Amino acid sequence: MAETIIANLSSLNPFGKGVKYRKTLDSDDVGESLGPDAIAGGGHSARTTHITKSQLRISDALKTFLVSHNVITEAEADQQYADRSSSLQGLLDLPHINVPKELTDRKHPLPAYYISSSHNTYLEAHQLVGSSSATAYRTALTTGSRCVEIDAWDNDADAEEPKVTHGYTLVSRVSFRSVCEVIRDVYDNEAQEAVDEQGYRAAPILISLENHCGAKGQLRLVQIMHEVFGERLLSKAVREEGHEEQAGGQHVSLAELGSKICIIVEHHLPNEAEDSDSSSDSSSDDEQKEEYKKEAKKAPSTIIIPELAELGVYAQSVKPSNNSWFEELSLGPNGPHHHLINVSETGLARHFPQHNAKIAHHNAHHLMRVFPKGTRISSRNLNPVPFWAVGAQVAALNWQACFHILSSSRLY
Repeated sequence: MAETIIANLSSLNPFGKGVKYRKTLDSDDVGESLGPDAIAGGGHSARTTHITKSQLRISDALKTFLVSHNVITEAEADQQYADRSSSLQGLLDLPHINVPKELTDRKHPLPAYYISSSHNTYLEAHQLVGSSSATAYRTALTTGSRCVEIDAWDNDADAEEPKVTHGYTLVSRVSFRSVCEVIRDVYDNEAQEAVDEQGYRAAPILISLENHCGAKGQLRLVQIMHEVFGERLLSKAVREEGHEEQAGGQHVSLAELGSKICIIVEHHLPNEAEDSDSSSDSSSDDEQKEEYKKEAKKAPSTIIIPELAELGVYAQSVKPSNNSWFEELSLGPNGPHHHLINVSETGLARHFPQHNAKIAHHNAHHLMRVFPKGTRISSRNLNPVPFWAVGAQVAALNWQACFHILSSSRLY
């Protein structure tokens, strides 16, 4: 009987296996808007905000347990939460976890850290028919993500204001400026709450910028980021000229990045690989999937203008055309000075297990971002563990479907 009930309940999950795309949309298709107040997580705000502890209600069951284990007395258990005993309040004030200082040390090079990451952050649910929202960036950042993704496109309705959306789909759009404003506001809130103590300082915010704009649109992206972010934006190397990290040598340390907003900018190699995933997915709709792939292939290749390329100070995203990146630890003469290998889960998994050691060696010195295969249109997630195992620092998860595991990746 219990198994039958569980099976019936699981069928109601719009992100579960076996759920087919429906031509008639309902609330399950487009998703429900969720704010940070409704979601638990391990973000910076959660680590620095203590006022909620004084407002917690203690259940009778928990009080009984604490009394039975002589943690509090029966008299203390009878007190209401507003005037709870000092011993009970002291118990609540204890940190939920004690992290060794060596794990929060920021003196190591950037590739030495795992980075909690969000994929297609602007989406609220479905990858092809869902809604876009600028506030989704606040949700992701305040619940643990330190790398968010922006898909930027030219806006036919207003060339001065590029849009953020999932191209060639039925997904709604939001303005690029509004997304930047939300990220700025989160940054400012974190700065206001900042505690000058190891493990509590706000970590940098990385923006994985997927650019689909022409030259004019790209220039507007740069201008808007400078306008909205101002001094918060990392726009030049943190060290003076002449240091090896500026020539692709030893990477910048996490401590040197401070709490800046850092941009990951695409760098297109000659004959770069098209990382389109054709793997089957039981929850995808073949017609929608094929239409998306067809339209995406029509798009012309984009040349990154110098003004935008300059913002990729410590991370230039590349899709390599061969295996030289792990065979020789080099992308050749056309490779950027600090490359980030941007690869889909299936694109990387095809090198497993025969090249695991070489990939891990590469990732000890350079960044890697792994994103979900294109057929995960219901926002189901990849399993990040095999990619973390070879040192992939950025395993991009669909935050739309993983609120219950937001603390699973090790935050830098």
